[in-house]
Amino acid sequence: MPNRIKELLLKYGIPGIAVIVIAIQLFFVNTQKLNKWKGGGYGMYTGIHYYYDQIYIPGLSVDSLIEVNRDIQNAFRMLKRMPNENNLKKAANIVLKTTDKDSIHVQIWKPTVDSKNGNYSRKLYNELYLKKSDL
Repeated sequence: MPNRIKELLLKYGIPGIAVIVIAIQLFFVNTQKLNKWKGGGYGMYTGIHYYYDQIYIPGLSVDSLIEVNRDIQNAFRMLKRMPNENNLKKAANIVLKTTDKDSIHVQIWKPTVDSKNGNYSRKLYNELYLKKSDL
């Protein structure tokens, strides 16, 4: 390959591919609720890590559910990574099937920090009401 083609590839081709990958990542983050940390980690400095997100189910201890059932643990881990409607419904279905509840209310809370005031709080990100009769 001539030096001119190599030079053009290194100068424009590789940066062009990087821009395309970043554009795809931003598209999925904004349209599919993909976690900013996924897809190359381009958002790793723009938000708090998903590990600190909280799953709250009124009337049930999430920690106890995770200890008892490996399927619930995996579903909650996936829900924290990608808190979309599909993963929320899967996690709620697994909890409903393994508990004696006839309905469930699952909430995902994300931590937020107000950089001006230095306040740490939580924000409701997504929630789902599900009845056993809906299954």
